[in-house]
Amino acid sequence: MSKELNDYEMMLALKPLLPDDLRKKLHKEFVAFVQESGGEVLDADVWGKRYLAYPIKGHNEGYYIIYDFKIGPEYIAEIKRTMQLKQEVLKFMVIKLENAGKVRKSIKKKEIEI
Repeated sequence: MSKELNDYEMMLALKPLLPDDLRKKLHKEFVAFVQESGGEVLDADVWGKRYLAYPIKGHNEGYYIIYDFKIGPEYIAEIKRTMQLKQEVLKFMVIKLENAGKVRKSIKKKEIEI
């Protein structure tokens, strides 16, 4: 098991008509997995319902959530596998962020200056 934590971003498009309690359950499961794996969820940006560029699994809308998190690279395959198996997930994408720490520091500095 690696002690190296990388920065990642995950875009998650859920079925648009999911009840709030099910969305909250999926969120808690993801956060718990990241924390149990020695990582940390830094931000969850809820975009809500948005139209899709093209229909996915018969849906024209999706409920979007963007996660910023740190986790060991060995856990990314498990996250991808889990998202592929969840029926509530229409589409997802996980990307590794390069120099995310530097960007976060510069954003915090700008917020302080305002």
